[in-house]
Amino acid sequence: MKLRRLGTQNKKGITPIIAVILLMMMTVAAAGAAFFWFVRIQSELQGGSDSHANQLSETINSKIEVLVTDLQGTSLNVYLKNVGGTDVPVKSGSTSPTTTFLMQESSGKVVCQTYLDSSHASCTSGCGNSIDVGELQLVAMTLGSDCSLSGYANTTKFAYSLDFSGIASTGGEFEK
Repeated sequence: MKLRRLGTQNKKGITPIIAVILLMMMTVAAAGAAFFWFVRIQSELQGGSDSHANQLSETINSKIEVLVTDLQGTSLNVYLKNVGGTDVPVKSGSTSPTTTFLMQESSGKVVCQTYLDSSHASCTSGCGNSIDVGELQLVAMTLGSDCSLSGYANTTKFAYSLDFSGIASTGGEFEK
C-alpha cells in the first residue's frame, strides 16, 4: 500500500475551484464590456440622447403666435409675438437657416411657396434678427408677381404659414 501526504491532496482539490472562479470573473467582465459597447453604439446611432433631448426641449419651448395679419395692396404685414421660451430667428435669404413662406387659397391650391428674400415675397421689415421671448414684431413682406393676388376676387380667403428655420412655425388667414 502506498501512503500519500495529506498536503498534496488538498492542493489538487483547490485548483479546479480557482479555475471556475477565474472563468466566472472573465465571463462577467466580457458581459460588462459587451454591454458598454452596445450602449455606446446605440447612442451613436440615435445621435445621442442628450442632444436629442436638448433639441426636443428647444422645439417645445419655441412658439410664435400671429396676432394680426393685414394686406395692403401688395404688402402683407404680419404681427408676431414670441410666446415660447427661446428666441426665434427671422432670416431672409435662401441659405440655411432661413424663413420660408407658403400661401394657399381657401380651396388648398398653393399660390406661392418661397423664401423671404426672393422676388416672390421680399421681406421689407422685421427680417435679419430674432423675435425675443415675449417680444411683438412686425414682419412686412412685399408680394411679387408670382405671389400676386390681383387675379382673385376681393372676398377670397387665403391661408399662409411661416417656418422659422425649423425652430418654430406659425400661420394665419387673411381676406383680400
